[in-house]
Amino acid sequence: MKYPDDFIDKVITGDCIEVMKNIPDNSIDTIITDPPYGLEFMGKEWDKFKKGKNIGGGTMKNRNTPYQGNITPPAYYIWTLEQKKEYQTFTYQWAREAFRVAKPGATLLCFGGTRTWHRLACGLEDAGWIIKDTLMFLHGQGFPKSLNIGKAVDKLQGNKREIIGRYIDPDGREYKQTGNRKNFTAGNSDEVENCSDDRFIITKGDTEWEGYGSSLKPAYEPIIMAMKPNDGSYAENALKWGVAGLNIDETRIKGVDWQPEKVLKKYTGNNKGNDSVTNNFGVEEIKCTDPESVLKGRFPANLILDEISAEMLDEQSKIKGGASRFFYVAKASKKERNAGLEEMPLKIGGGMKGTEDQTLLTGSGNIRNNKMQNIHPTVKSIKLMEYLVKLTKMPNSNQIYLDPFAGSGSTLIAVINNDRHFIGIEQEPEYVKIAEKRIEYWKRKKDGNLNFEEGE
Repeated sequence: MKYPDDFIDKVITGDCIEVMKNIPDNSIDTIITDPPYGLEFMGKEWDKFKKGKNIGGGTMKNRNTPYQGNITPPAYYIWTLEQKKEYQTFTYQWAREAFRVAKPGATLLCFGGTRTWHRLACGLEDAGWIIKDTLMFLHGQGFPKSLNIGKAVDKLQGNKREIIGRYIDPDGREYKQTGNRKNFTAGNSDEVENCSDDRFIITKGDTEWEGYGSSLKPAYEPIIMAMKPNDGSYAENALKWGVAGLNIDETRIKGVDWQPEKVLKKYTGNNKGNDSVTNNFGVEEIKCTDPESVLKGRFPANLILDEISAEMLDEQSKIKGGASRFFYVAKASKKERNAGLEEMPLKIGGGMKGTEDQTLLTGSGNIRNNKMQNIHPTVKSIKLMEYLVKLTKMPNSNQIYLDPFAGSGSTLIAVINNDRHFIGIEQEPEYVKIAEKRIEYWKRKKDGNLNFEEGE
């Protein structure tokens, strides 16, 4: 492979560490990526380590984790110290190569998992990156994986639990088991009574441990913001390398409650005894040094909300549009995920482990029976990625974004919609095909004004 002809605006199949070795030093302006978290997410091999093997080994029997049954557990719960260091070492290896190809002053935005992002941050820092901040993407669509401690205590003591109800499907109907197959469909209560699978039965015990669980519902994703050290000052780096800092003004937030005139009045003129800033700093008159920027909106924050979180914030604060002081965006809808993939085969549950035989349930206990063409399990919203691309967008129209873990291509699509160039690397051939088809679709829809109805 020869750089740049075989790299620019292409999705390359391969190991990102090996592929990046073909990219010259100081070539990449910005890196945005969502690497494996080391949690063996949904049984995916690419989220495991030690050559795709569950390095913890063993089964779930008698293990103190939120998972039950004789299945291989997520390695996170049973890793040794040395095995945990392997994830950090993996991060260091790809981040070091990314550091080499990045220009001085380049920004790296890296999604992480809530349980392993500390190892991710250490790996990035060890590779030479300066950790500048951590953005938090708050969302309301995570599903809890929590052990019912009361139920586990009853099982250990041989206590009988009271049946108080059964899980229902989205249409309000109860589940039943058909034959000897683990294939559940909606049925009446009599049929559900004979259901031998207790995943669909809600029970209650009477020990003091009833109501206790092992974990919280995940409701945020950390996004580590790092940078390669500048070559001189920010200004000197900007002039020499065409990269410096963040695109603040283009990512300012204008919400429904944004009233710039009031802000200018608050921070300009005679405010004696009225303004908190005046009181705090002991001055009677302040002057807004950059009124044009104030008019453009609020300064971008290190907090990003999805629409559910935004609604909750509005409700709790009793301020209509209170969440509008932050950037907020819905998670990727089914229609957005699958746009451009109409000719690809449908797979139940997105092809995740445990969905073919319907043994993997949702967080609320429902069957994952949805069909989709985009089988990547962690598809990011294009609008979210567009915001991150815009935040790191430089004046140079030849700016190159690198995503070493391109997945199904959401980052690359966001780059296209921001009129910049990309290099995508992905080791799973099936994901590369999906990314290429999605990119082709979005190139045809370059205006980016598609309205995806949530849930379609």
